[in-house]
Amino acid sequence: MKKSIITLLSILFTMSIISCKKESQSEEKSISVTEELTPETATDTINWYTELCAMNSKFDTSKYTKKQLKDTHLLWFGTSGYIDFDGYPVFKLEDKTEPIEVLEEKYAQRKAELENLEIVNLPYWNNLKKLKLQELQSFYEHEKLAFSAYSNLSLLKNTSYNPKAKVYVDALVSGDSLKMVSAWKKLNEEQKADNASPDYVEQKFQSRLNSQQCMEYAKMELFSFGWNNNAIKSCKECKELENTEIMYQEYKKLFISTTEECDEP
Repeated sequence: MKKSIITLLSILFTMSIISCKKESQSEEKSISVTEELTPETATDTINWYTELCAMNSKFDTSKYTKKQLKDTHLLWFGTSGYIDFDGYPVFKLEDKTEPIEVLEEKYAQRKAELENLEIVNLPYWNNLKKLKLQELQSFYEHEKLAFSAYSNLSLLKNTSYNPKAKVYVDALVSGDSLKMVSAWKKLNEEQKADNASPDYVEQKFQSRLNSQQCMEYAKMELFSFGWNNNAIKSCKECKELENTEIMYQEYKKLFISTTEECDEP
C-alpha cells in the first residue's frame, strides 16, 4: 500500500514538471511571435535624377512624404529665377515684344508655384526656398526696370552695373549719335574677341551700321549686350544658388540608401 502511494506521488510530480515545461514553452513561443510582429521602420522608395544619373532611394516614411521629397527635388533641380519675357528687342529689331502685363502674370504664376512647394521642413531647404523666391523677385524687378528703360534711357543712370559698362550706359543716356556709334564700335570689338567667328560678327555689324535703322540697332545692341549683360542683380545672397554640389549632397542625406545608374560624362 505504501509502495503504491509513493508510486502515485511520483507520477503526479512528473506530470506537474511536464505541465510546467509546456507552459514555459508556450510563453516563450508567445514572446517570439510578438517580437516578429513588432513593425520595423516603414520605408518607401522614390526615383529621382541629376544631369547624368538616375537614382532610386529608400526613405523613412515617418520623416517625409513622397510629395515632400519630389517637391524638394523640384525646388533644387527644376526651378530658377529666370522668367521668359520679351519686353524689348534683343537680336533683331523686328522681334515681337510683349506688354508688361505678360511679365506681371508670369511672375505671379512662378511665385505661387514656388510658394506652394511642400518641401521637407529642414533649415537648409527652407533657406533655399527663400533664396529661390528672392532670385525670382530680383529677376522680375530687373526685367520690369529694363522694360521701362528701353523707352526711357535716363533710367539707366540709377542702375548697378559692372564698371566696363559705363561707356555704354553713358552713350545710351546721352542720346548723342556720335557717342552711341563710337560705343557701339567698341562693343563690336569686344564681341569679335569673344566669338569663334569674328568675321561674321564684323559683317553683321557693318550691315547694320550702314542701314537706315543704324541708330535703332545701336540702341538695341548697347542696351542688350552693353548694359543688360553687365547689370548687377539685387539678390547678392543668391550666389549660394550656384553651388549645386551642396544641394546634391543635402538631398542625398534625406535617404536611408541610394542606388544610381549614370551615363558617362
